[in-house]
Amino acid sequence: MGYLRKKLSSNRLSERIIWAAVMFFAMFFGIMLASYFLLPEGLLKNKNPLQSWNTSDSALILALQIFLYNLLSVLIIILASLFARKKSSEADYLSVGYMAYYTLISINSIVLGTWSFSVETEAVPLIDRVAGTFDIIHRAGLWEMTGQLLITCAIAHISVVRSSGSDTIKRNIREIRLANSEKAALLIGIGFMLIGAFVESISINNMGH
Repeated sequence: MGYLRKKLSSNRLSERIIWAAVMFFAMFFGIMLASYFLLPEGLLKNKNPLQSWNTSDSALILALQIFLYNLLSVLIIILASLFARKKSSEADYLSVGYMAYYTLISINSIVLGTWSFSVETEAVPLIDRVAGTFDIIHRAGLWEMTGQLLITCAIAHISVVRSSGSDTIKRNIREIRLANSEKAALLIGIGFMLIGAFVESISINNMGH
């Protein structure tokens, strides 16, 4: 775990992204398989009250609605990233933003494993669920989760409250600086989420016809 913490806290953005992606795939498909075999179908269906909103018949407006809704997850990641922590014996602070991100990923994987999507569709076999994740033409999930991953890694060093054991260090929020590569990753991540919103919007409209 110490090795993974070091990689996720690396000063090299590419290293953070690579190891965050490795952990993402391991967690997402591991939890998805466990939930598929161990949890009842539809377990999380309609459990999120924030999903109860009227969707537009316009693909463009619907895409913007989905994008703005998904930005709530980005806000959660940003707020969590303002905090970092480590044990007294550890060298590297780890952004709490990673915890927020992987919590969201865990929920997504359970939704897929138990087929708890808000839009009514017939549940498909396990192999189709796995393959469908990589269908980036018709499925938005990978676009959105990759976008969140890039954003999480880009802002992994913005913490202003750092805890080490019982000691806490506070920085001024004005001290936050992003490298050009981190700014690029942040913008690309938001772009991926926007693409995902359009993909999901078109998919929903096609199901309605």
